[in-house]
Amino acid sequence: MSVLVLGGTGFIGGPLVARLLADGVETVVVHHGRRAVSAGARSLVLDRGDTAAVLAAVREIGATTVIDLLAYTAADTLPLLDALVGQVERYVMASSIDVYANYEGLHRKGRPSPIWDRLTEDGALRASRHPYRLAKPRPASDPQAWMDDYDKIPLEEAARAAAGLEATILRLPMVFGPGDRQRRFSWAIRPMVQGRARFNITHPWAAWRATFGYVDDVAAGIALAAVHPRAGGQTYNLGRANTPTNLAWAATFAEHLGWPGEVELVHPDVARGALAAAVAGLDLSYPLFIDNAKIRRRLGFSEVTDFDEALARTVADELGR
Repeated sequence: MSVLVLGGTGFIGGPLVARLLADGVETVVVHHGRRAVSAGARSLVLDRGDTAAVLAAVREIGATTVIDLLAYTAADTLPLLDALVGQVERYVMASSIDVYANYEGLHRKGRPSPIWDRLTEDGALRASRHPYRLAKPRPASDPQAWMDDYDKIPLEEAARAAAGLEATILRLPMVFGPGDRQRRFSWAIRPMVQGRARFNITHPWAAWRATFGYVDDVAAGIALAAVHPRAGGQTYNLGRANTPTNLAWAATFAEHLGWPGEVELVHPDVARGALAAAVAGLDLSYPLFIDNAKIRRRLGFSEVTDFDEALARTVADELGR
């Protein structure tokens, strides 16, 4: 088996390639040449958007599977899907839990009914499209202009509909760990390592729950789904099995760091700081609590990283910024 990875040098791509190699999978990485490729993987520097070049690479190496970590818009993905039909056996797409209706409710878009149970792979999806599109389109010169056309839902649909191409969809959770540009736990780590006696978070944010996954564990799940014979044609949620509240996450980091301080719960109207501003527009009655039992049951997935080690690496990365 030979696997071609599109985006194999990024936040998730690096650990994914390392996991594939550790599992003895022949791995080829398509990338722009700005980052090093894991030792043992073959490097191909080309533009993922150059469909003809990607297809030529697939034929040259005889790839049986393509893992696409960079499927963001219809314009950059549909031509690739068309080209891969009949050329590879399996196409693995990294999708997101932002496809679910609760994400729409969280961002106050549309009028979805709250879904209180864990969201399974057949749960209700967003009725609206392009979740990050701005009212005023981003200029073409903006590096984030592509976000106006981002949407995983139509890409999932197109992958499943591609005749003769076995599609596997992985809906990724909130991914944390070294290289996380969103710094998902900075709000807890920073005040603790600064030795502050207390810091505050709002009541709704403290009680909110979303499914997280440590980057190496998420990478291991993608690698497993890429090679497992039962994974073809399936959609899987990824993430940790337990989904604690944000307050519980704060307690976890406090215990890990030996922080003796206090997390104070305050009303949103009196909350201050970057975190309060970031969550002010959200409807936190909508959790992103994702059921990921299917990949564990069908494929035997389990985390590959000790949880304390994941915390330590996350803290070290935050402090190194």
